[in-house]
Order: sequence, then C-alpha cells, then structure tokens
Amino acid sequence: MDIEKVKKVLEGIGLDEEEALIYLASLELGPQPASIIARKAGLKRGQTYNKLALLIKRGIIQEYTEKKIRMFSCLPPENLISILEHNQQQIENQKKKLTEIVPLLMKMQTPLVNQPKIKYFQGIEGIKEIYEDTIREQQPIYAFGDFDYIFKDEELNDWIWNNYAKTRSEKGVNYLGIINKSKLSDKAHKARDIHKRKMKMLENIDLPVEINIYGDKVSITSAYYDIAGLIIEDGHIADTFRNLHKAMWELLPNYK
Repeated sequence: MDIEKVKKVLEGIGLDEEEALIYLASLELGPQPASIIARKAGLKRGQTYNKLALLIKRGIIQEYTEKKIRMFSCLPPENLISILEHNQQQIENQKKKLTEIVPLLMKMQTPLVNQPKIKYFQGIEGIKEIYEDTIREQQPIYAFGDFDYIFKDEELNDWIWNNYAKTRSEKGVNYLGIINKSKLSDKAHKARDIHKRKMKMLENIDLPVEINIYGDKVSITSAYYDIAGLIIEDGHIADTFRNLHKAMWELLPNYK
C-alpha cells in the first residue's frame, strides 16, 4: 500500500500531517491508549493527545474508558466521506454569504481604485474561473469563436458541456455567438435551445481564441495551444467590442 499517497489524500480533506499519521496508526492498531498510538505514529504523547481531541471533534476517532484507561479507536473509514461533504457544504455557505455582500463591497470601493482592470489566468482552473465570471454578471454574452478550438482539452470539454453550459442556461444568461462553422460548432448549434444559444455563421476563418463580451467586461481565452486567458474590465472597451459584434450580427447568416 502506498502510504504517502494515502497521507496526501487525507491531508487533502483537511487533516494535517500529524493528524494523518495518528489516524493511520489508530486504524492499523485498533483500540489503544494514546501512548501506543503516539509511538506508532512517531509523535510525542502530549502532542498526540491534542491531535486526538481534534480528530474526535471531526468524528474520525472515538474515545472510551476501559479498566480506567482512556482508549482511542477509529470510527469506520466511511466517516471520512461525511467530513468531505461537510467541508463542501461549509464552502457553499461561505460562497453564498460572500456573493451577497459583494455589491456592498463594490459600493464601498474608492473611485480611485475603480479604473480599468486586467486579470490574467492560467491552466484549466483559470479558464473555468473566466467562464464562471461570464455567468456572474447576469448579462447576455456576445461571443466570437470556433468551438473546435475552445474545447480541445478533455477535462475542459467535459466541464463546459456538462456544467458551464447547463448552469448558464439555468441562470437565464443568453449566448449570442458569431461562430466559425466546424464539427463541434455544429454540435453547439444542435443544442442551441437547451443552452439558450443563438449563433451566426462564419466560414473558413481561423479563430484559435474565444472572445466573450458581457456587461463591462471582455474575456479572451485560449484553450487550444496555451491554456490561458484574461479578463479586461472596462466599459468603453466592452462597448466597442459589443457594438462591433452587433454590427456584424446584422450582416451574417444564421448558423446552419
């Protein structure tokens, strides 16, 4: 068994290194006094008592007395799933509370700080953050792109189709895309009603990056060659791109 791999997973759900060592020692030994667990984990007894108390609060370890000796034993490993679910619920609650106060924080922001901003993002999670930002504004998205370029990465492709597009449509955020015709663009067109997507068609034009205009922001993403992108927050820049989009929209044929 790869102990280091197990430790990393345990640390990933919120246990520190010492707690992970104590948990694994207790799991292997069965019910034992703290001194035995400490020896197995390679820790001092006082240090082990403190960590055992924390693990008891987390619902991982239980304590009982046997012949006047304090004994500690692991609860079923399935309890670890409950801990992860609890952490996720806490994050969702914190995210909800933070979302509620963001408008208030924006009103408190000094005008000197309220100037055009550019934020850079890298990697899959960075690209996801850009897309999620397009939904937060609750404004129509005016887009230029080619779906064949947007979704090369398998993980991002799955997330876009099964998470982002669904969430965007559920929140009523419409997508108006000027899109180069391609196989994946055809797929997007077929799902246009489900995903609240309207499309105008370009043909035989190379569009390796996607541009989205929404509210006072413009996002530019590249997920085909280099997985990176940026968000420009500026009303004048957004209006320029949006007006260009609207002018082209009137001239182009519907996607077919």
